[in-house]
Amino acid sequence: MQNLKEVLNQLKTNHLSAEALCEQCIQRLRKTQDLNAYVSVSDSKARRQAQKAQQIYNSGKNIRKLEGIPIAVKDNYSTTDIQTSCASHMLLGYHPPYNATVVQRLLDQGAILMGKTNMDEFAMGSGSVNSIFGPVKNPWKYPFNKKTQNNQSSDYDVRAASNKKTSMDYSANPSKNDSNQETQYVTETDHVTESDQSQAWYVSGGSSGGSAVAVATASCLVALGSDTGGSVRNPASYCGVVGYKPTYGLVSRHGLIPLVNSMDVPGILSKTVDDTAAVLDVIAGHDELDSTTVTDPRVPFNLPDVSRIDIKSFHIGIPKVLTCTTSSYSSSQSLSGIS
Repeated sequence: MQNLKEVLNQLKTNHLSAEALCEQCIQRLRKTQDLNAYVSVSDSKARRQAQKAQQIYNSGKNIRKLEGIPIAVKDNYSTTDIQTSCASHMLLGYHPPYNATVVQRLLDQGAILMGKTNMDEFAMGSGSVNSIFGPVKNPWKYPFNKKTQNNQSSDYDVRAASNKKTSMDYSANPSKNDSNQETQYVTETDHVTESDQSQAWYVSGGSSGGSAVAVATASCLVALGSDTGGSVRNPASYCGVVGYKPTYGLVSRHGLIPLVNSMDVPGILSKTVDDTAAVLDVIAGHDELDSTTVTDPRVPFNLPDVSRIDIKSFHIGIPKVLTCTTSSYSSSQSLSGIS
């Protein structure tokens, strides 16, 4: 997939429309729905947001940092227009009266919210399997060649797509179907059938597994997760995407339903480190609604040009525990190759 910078450049130069980008994400979401990455999807609102974003691009004025970029948000972030359930019976039907600070900051910069992603209930888990909506399934080992539950063949294979220059076809014209479709909610039994239980599938990691799968399957370009003890980094490693846990206090927790207040951190999942830095630049900074956020003046997050970085000058430390005799052969060989 193209990175955020490339997509934004295409949007600005009219080589890509915000509506086409949004529609492609919606179609990708539908094709991969058996992975159970989302618990709620707002097609109609996303299309309206994309239409407004395109109008802004057409005018060439007041283009924001993430104008027209589809995002997904873990279901433990408060959102006013979409249910926030934490994948729990306790919060089914709950619509918060406000957006979490990080969500609002993304929306203020033009991001398009595709929906809320599946997770371990109240973020308590590391596999994204403890959810009332059923488990999140890893796309890299899922049998896409099998028939989906509605007997329609799913033609998307993340492994094949990853070998293409871009795994998303942005050129398609937006469809007018389902233009009046309201927010869709996954029910407790939607993706949990007897046949599913017998299929061979692998966990996505957790507790932000839904966000990791959403990014891996290109139903959004960036997703928010939450990290207490690895809940962003764990699923990122399982699903082959970038997962970043910012330093505690760098990003506001206001509106993030807590697991452990003193350890929870809003995290970012994306395809590249550059994309992660771009999103961090939007959501980081002091928040009056979260007293634990740093008050120091915020410095913009601008990464250097990768082509100008000489890795030969890097010094990498390897913990002795990774080179001990009890380490696996493959791990030892990998470390030997690095050194």
